[in-house]
Amino acid sequence: MFTGLYSHTIDRKNRLFLPAKICRGKKKFIVTPGLDGCLYLYPIDIWEKLTQKLEALSLANKSEERAFKRAFLSGAVEIEVDSFGRILIPQKLKKDVAIYRRTVIAGVGNRLEIWSEERWRRYYRKSKNILKRITAKLEI
Repeated sequence: MFTGLYSHTIDRKNRLFLPAKICRGKKKFIVTPGLDGCLYLYPIDIWEKLTQKLEALSLANKSEERAFKRAFLSGAVEIEVDSFGRILIPQKLKKDVAIYRRTVIAGVGNRLEIWSEERWRRYYRKSKNILKRITAKLEI
């Protein structure tokens, strides 16, 4: 399970450093467009489980099923961690979510999310009320 928040900078060659705590010996990841203007980063073993679930998915609305599979799978790119703990973010994905230099890596359970620092700040400010409501319901 991934947790925590990390700030890093993407270098001129589109490489992003992943802290050792995140990598935990994992060398291959899948990066794909996420929701809310970020990228999702899955370890390859988790990704394989997700794609198996997608293959088994059977929605009543086949058009929606196809659309979801297209959106989720078509932008996915396999990437490897280099010997310095960096990953190469594909230019198209980086551009799609407006990541230019400063990033935030958020651990959110079975995946990591890569955000532009500014977009993360805006999202976090907007989501504070949601956090308060759910915290109250969970009584934590």
